Amino acid sequence: MTGADRAANRESHDLSSGREARRRRLRAALALTAAVLALEIGGGIASGSLALLADAAHLFADIAALILAYAAITVAGRAPTGRHTFGLYRAEILAAFVNAQVLLVLAVGILIEAAMRFSSPVAVRTGVILWIAAVALLANLAAMRLLSEGRGRNLNMRAAYLEVFTDMIGSAAVLAAAIAIPRTGWLWLDPAVSVAVALFILPRAASLLKQSAHILLEGSPGDIDAAAVRGELLGVPGIEAIHDLHFWTLTSGLHSASVHIRAGSDSPRRDLLQAVQGVLKSAAGVDHATIQVEWGSEMTCHSSNRGHA
Repeated sequence: MTGADRAANRESHDLSSGREARRRRLRAALALTAAVLALEIGGGIASGSLALLADAAHLFADIAALILAYAAITVAGRAPTGRHTFGLYRAEILAAFVNAQVLLVLAVGILIEAAMRFSSPVAVRTGVILWIAAVALLANLAAMRLLSEGRGRNLNMRAAYLEVFTDMIGSAAVLAAAIAIPRTGWLWLDPAVSVAVALFILPRAASLLKQSAHILLEGSPGDIDAAAVRGELLGVPGIEAIHDLHFWTLTSGLHSASVHIRAGSDSPRRDLLQAVQGVLKSAAGVDHATIQVEWGSEMTCHSSNRGHA
C-alpha cells in the first residue's frame, strides 16, 4: 500500500468516525427535545401561554429537523455508487436547506399569532409556565452541549445546533416572562416574548438558507480566493496558462476543484500534476481535484461563460 493509499484510508476513517460521533450526539439531542416538547405542549395548554405553545411549536419543528439531520448524516455515509459517483454527501446540505425553510415559516407563524394576542390579551398561569420553562432551559443547554462539537466545520450540525440554540433563547425568554407577569400584571409580555423569539430566528434562518443554497447551486466556497489560487498556479514552473478553474463544495469542509492547464512542451507531466495538487491543497484546502493537462495550442475544453475562472 502506497503512502497516498494510507492517507486516503486515514481520511476515510476520520470522516466515518466523525459522522458516527455526530449521529450519537444527534440521537441524544433528539431524545431531550422530544421530552421537552411533550412537557411544553401539556404546559402550554394548561397555562394558556402563547409563548410556551410557540416554543413547543418550535420544538416540534426542531424534532423534524433533527430527524432530517440524522437521516442526512446516515445517508451521506453510504459509499459511492454507479448512480451517485460522489456518494450522498450533499444530503447533509439539503437537510440544512430544508431546516432553514422550516425555521422561516415557523417564525412568520409566531409573529402572526402574537399580533392576534396583542389585540386580545389572554391571562396565563405563570406558575406552570415557570417550572416548565426552567426544565426546558436546562434540557436545551444539555442538547447544545451535545451538538456544539463539530458545528464550526459541518453545516448540517450547525443547522441542528441553531435549532436548539434558538430553543434555549426562547426558553430563557419564557422563563423571564413567567417571573415578570405576576409582578407587573403585563399580559402583553407573553406575546411579546413570542415576537422576540421570532425576530431572533429570522436573520439566522435566512443566513443558513443562503449558505446552503449557495452550496447546492455549486457556488465557489467563501473561504477560497479563486483569483489568488489562479495566480499561484500560474506561478508554477512549466504552466503557460490555465482555464476553466472551478471550486465547489460537496458537504461542509469538503471542497473539490477542476482545472485545465496548458503546459510547456518540455514540462514533465508527473512533476506538474504534483505541483498543481500541492497548490490546490495549500492555497484552497482541496484534497480532491480533477486536473487536465494540455500542451501547446491544444485546448480540449474552454467555457465561454465569463463567470468561470
